[in-house]
Amino acid sequence: MEEGKENRNASFSFMQETIKQKKLYQNRIVRRIVLSVASGVLFALTALFVWALLLPRLDMGPEEQEIQPITLPEEQEEPPEEKEEPSEPVYITETVSMELEDYKKMYQQLMQIGNQVEKSLVNISSVMVDTDWFDETYIRQSSAAGILIGDNGLELLILTDYEKVSSGESLQVTFYDHTTASAVLKKYDRNTNLAVVSVNLSDMEEGTRDIIQYADLGSSRTLRSGEPVIAVGSPAGSYGSVLFGNLTSVSQTASLYDGGYSVLTTDLVKAGSGSGVLVNWSGQIVGILQDHYEAASQRNTIQAYGISDMKDIIEHLSNNQDIVYMGIVGADVTTAVSESEEIPIGVYVSEVAMDSPAIEAGIQPGDIITSISGQSITNLKDVMLILLKCSNEQNIQVICQRPDMNGYQELEFSVSLKIL
Repeated sequence: MEEGKENRNASFSFMQETIKQKKLYQNRIVRRIVLSVASGVLFALTALFVWALLLPRLDMGPEEQEIQPITLPEEQEEPPEEKEEPSEPVYITETVSMELEDYKKMYQQLMQIGNQVEKSLVNISSVMVDTDWFDETYIRQSSAAGILIGDNGLELLILTDYEKVSSGESLQVTFYDHTTASAVLKKYDRNTNLAVVSVNLSDMEEGTRDIIQYADLGSSRTLRSGEPVIAVGSPAGSYGSVLFGNLTSVSQTASLYDGGYSVLTTDLVKAGSGSGVLVNWSGQIVGILQDHYEAASQRNTIQAYGISDMKDIIEHLSNNQDIVYMGIVGADVTTAVSESEEIPIGVYVSEVAMDSPAIEAGIQPGDIITSISGQSITNLKDVMLILLKCSNEQNIQVICQRPDMNGYQELEFSVSLKIL
């Protein structure tokens, strides 16, 4: 019996063998995982090497390019004129006559100056869709001349009339060679009615970029009454019109909020919707046509802001910076006025705009501003330069002298600036 039991155990001996576990590296699943990880690491290292090798050679996309700031050249101070000793008068007795051909040549030369300046000008069309009383849709369109200021590496920047382009739903720019491109409104200044619109350089045709020129901004500080000027852009109401005339005055000043700006008057007839620039016979822009301020006894004639007073504003708007305002109209209290009237030197406040930061702070007509944020104020130019360095909603400390029964009392106001 014992022998039979041993025979049965022997017949099933294969079921009593010990099963050995495979080593980890011999497992097919593990080997596949390891192979996948190794392949991924190798691919990542290869991609990293290729990227490091090619990155310096890749061109940066437009969105990664740095925007170049717009900087207008500063005007050189003119040396004082030396007084010459009076000499005996010279009398010209020779008669000089001009033939029609001489007049023709002269006007041809003037037209050449105007045509050259037009390469730095554009026509900006503003389109707005509206509905009438009968719910019928109609399109309103206005246009204004624009001045090519420069480019920041991404956009072409154009100075123009704010009111003529602000209400449009779309803006289109027409260049000297009659090509067009879409534009967008950037920064603006309602006080001077100036605005900057931009056109993407990538939207312009290559030929157009070769033809256009950036405006040559001259100086209006050296101008004299009687000097000849040329009005270019849309001075007669239609783009491309050119007018010839003379300056009748260079001493007028437009008293706007927080500053005063030189106004050039001419003997040129004004059109209701005119815009553009005044240029001298060297082709330099010396004035920007404006119709917000009308000089005394100069009705219905073309008038322009002197370009010298506008350059700081143009530069700020072109660099996408806000123009903030305080809201006062003032006059300089010079040393002579201070001594004769016995009032402090500074800026006399003659008017304060309603809902302006100044009136909200408590500044009143009759106050004399003597300091802003620790900087002494002696004239409106000081106020303008300080505000150009400020930003929207910035608080400034304004010190005023206010007259009372005992003379003047010093008051301090905190003014929160804003955009007009």
